[in-house]
Amino acid sequence: MASNVNGARMHAGLSFSRLSELSGIAPDALGELLEGQTDFTVVDLAGIAAALDIPITRLLPASTAEDG
Repeated sequence: MASNVNGARMHAGLSFSRLSELSGIAPDALGELLEGQTDFTVVDLAGIAAALDIPITRLLPASTAEDG
């Protein structure tokens, strides 16, 4: 998910600091998320999606599991 978040951030033209500010995630915590040191929560993803003005589903990895 970190790569999806970083890609969406760059596409939106937001700096790391601005994403931290808009999402309400402290810079240290956001850095840990984007470096894969901690896992994203639904609250994290919702805040990031809102900051980027995109649906939360755009931040989720593509499913590789077969349905059914």
